[in-house]
Amino acid sequence: MEHPPIHSLMRFMKTIMSPVHEEQMLQLILQTAIDSIPAAGAGFLFLHDPLINKLIIQATVGYLPAVMTMTRLSSGEGISGKVFAERMPIRINNLSELQSAMSNMSAFNYKYYVESSTQGETPCCCISVPLLSDNRCIGVITLDNFTDSQALTEHDLQTLQIYCDLATIAIEHHRLFRQVQEQNHELFLTHDALRQEHERLQITMDFHNQINNLAAKGYGTPEILSALYRNVKMPIAVFDLLLTPIDYLPAEVTPHLPDQFLQHPAMQWVQRSKKWQRIVLEEDNSQSIIVTPIVGTDRLLGYLCAWTGNQEVMSTNKMIFEYSATVLALDWVKKEAVQQSQMRAKDVFFESILSGEMNMSLQEQARVLGFEQEDHYAVMLMQPLSVTARHSFESIMSQLHIHYLLVERHHHTIIIVNIAGHLNKEERQSQFQLLLRELRRDRQLSSGIGRMYQGLDKVSRSYKDAEQCMQLLLKEGNQQRLIYFGDLGVIRFFMQQSREELEEYLNDVLEPIIQYDQQKKANLMITLVSFVKYDRNLKNTTQSLNIHHNTLYYRLGRIQELLGYSFDHGDEWFNVRMACQIYLYLYEE
Repeated sequence: MEHPPIHSLMRFMKTIMSPVHEEQMLQLILQTAIDSIPAAGAGFLFLHDPLINKLIIQATVGYLPAVMTMTRLSSGEGISGKVFAERMPIRINNLSELQSAMSNMSAFNYKYYVESSTQGETPCCCISVPLLSDNRCIGVITLDNFTDSQALTEHDLQTLQIYCDLATIAIEHHRLFRQVQEQNHELFLTHDALRQEHERLQITMDFHNQINNLAAKGYGTPEILSALYRNVKMPIAVFDLLLTPIDYLPAEVTPHLPDQFLQHPAMQWVQRSKKWQRIVLEEDNSQSIIVTPIVGTDRLLGYLCAWTGNQEVMSTNKMIFEYSATVLALDWVKKEAVQQSQMRAKDVFFESILSGEMNMSLQEQARVLGFEQEDHYAVMLMQPLSVTARHSFESIMSQLHIHYLLVERHHHTIIIVNIAGHLNKEERQSQFQLLLRELRRDRQLSSGIGRMYQGLDKVSRSYKDAEQCMQLLLKEGNQQRLIYFGDLGVIRFFMQQSREELEEYLNDVLEPIIQYDQQKKANLMITLVSFVKYDRNLKNTTQSLNIHHNTLYYRLGRIQELLGYSFDHGDEWFNVRMACQIYLYLYEE
C-alpha cells in the first residue's frame, strides 16, 4: 500500500488534536481527506445515530449542507448505506454500477441527494470507506468525482482507508473527551446540589434543635414564633380557625389578611388538603402569603402565615414552616388537654362544694385552687358567656384582683367569687360592692348573684340565692341585667312561698278590687299599685297614671269603699302594701 504524503498526515493529525467542536472537527476531517485526494471533488461524512438507527450526514463538501442534512440513510441504502452494512470499502468507477448501487435509495433521500448536488445530478465515480472502531461501524466517508469515471483509483481508496482509520480515532477520542466533560459537569452539579442540600439540612437541623429545646423547657407560641422569625426574617403570624390573630412578629407590623380570605379558593384547598399553599394577593400581585395549616390529631386548629415578596421561597423555609406548624399544634393540643383536665377537676370540686359536706380531701383540693376555709364566698350565675363577654368579665376580675373559680355548664356559667378572709367586714363589703358596680356597668353581662358567706361549706347557700336571682331575672325579661339577692328586700320572702299561697293572700286582701276591675273593666288595681309604689304621694301617682287629681281622689275613695276600711289604719294599710307587692311579684310582666 502506498501511503499518503507525510504532510497530509501531519495536517490530519493536527486536525485530530485541535480543540474544536465536534461539528468543526468532522468538517475538517472530510475537507482534509478531499484535499489529500485530488481526484475527489465532493463527499459526505456520515455518522450512525443508534437512537433512530440511521446514518446522518455530519459534514459535506461539494453539496448543499442545508439540503443534505435532511437525508437519513438506512443500513444498506445507497452506496454509503451498503458500505455501513457490509463494513467493507468500495470503489465504483462505472456509471451503471453507481446508478445500480443508488437505486435502492428512498425517493425522499434520492430527491434531496440530487437537489443538494452542485456539480451534477450523479457522480461519475466514487470511493466509500467505513469508520470502524472495535468491530463497530460508527459511520462512513464517501468521496465523489463528477468529471471522469476513472479518476478515483485504488490508491485513492487505500489513502482514504488510512484517513478513515485516523478519523475514527479522532471521533472516538472526541466522544470520550466529551463524555468525560459531561461526567465532570454532572459531578459538579451533583456536588453543588449536595452542598446546598447539606446547608439546608444543617439550617433545618439547627432550627429543629432550637424548637425542641423550647418545647422541652415548656415554652409556647410566642417563643416558637420568635425562633421562626429569627430564621426566616419575614413577617409571620398565627391565626385561629376564624382568622383571629393569636400572635405575630414583628410586633410593630399588625398582620392584615384580605377580606373574605377564608373563601379564597387556595384557602379552601388548604382546608381540604391540610397542606401549605402560597397565595398571591389579588390587590398586589408583588406580594404573597404562605399559609401553613396547623393540624392536630384529626382536625385543623389554625394557620401559620408568612408574608413574602415575589421572590422564590427556599425549600428550607417551607420545611421550617411545616415543622413550626407541627410544634405549634403539639403545644396547642397539650394546653387544650391540660385545660380539659383542669375543667374536669374543677367540676368535681364544684359538685363537692355544692353538697356542703367538707372533708380533709376537699379542703386540700380547695387549698390547691387557692381557696381557704376562712375566706368569704359568693356564687354568680350567668347565661353562657360569649367570647367577648368572658373576656370582659375576666378583665373586671383582674382589675379588682378578685380570685374566682369559673365552671361552664350546659345552661349557665357558674362562678365562685373568693373574698380574702383577712379583710375586715368594711373592706370585704367595699370590695364586693365595687364588684357589683363594675358588673352592672358592663352591658354584656347578665347575672344572678347570691349572698356572701364565710367558709366553703356555705357556698351551696349562696348558690341557691343565685339560682333564685336567675329565676327572677328570667321572669323579668330584659328589665334588669343583674340581680343581687341582698337587694331583693321583701321579695326574698315571696320567693320562699308557693304561688298558691301568695295568690291566696292577695285574694284575702284585695279580692273586692280585683273582681270590680274584672266586672267593670276598671283600673282600680293599677291605681292602687301605683299609689303604693309612690308611697301615697298624690302628685307622683297622678303623673304616673296621667290622670287628674279628682280622678285619683274618686278612685281611692271607691277602693276604700270596696275594701271596707280606710288607708289611715296602720294594720290595714300594711296588708294593702304587702298585697300590692305580691301583685307586682306575680303579675308585673
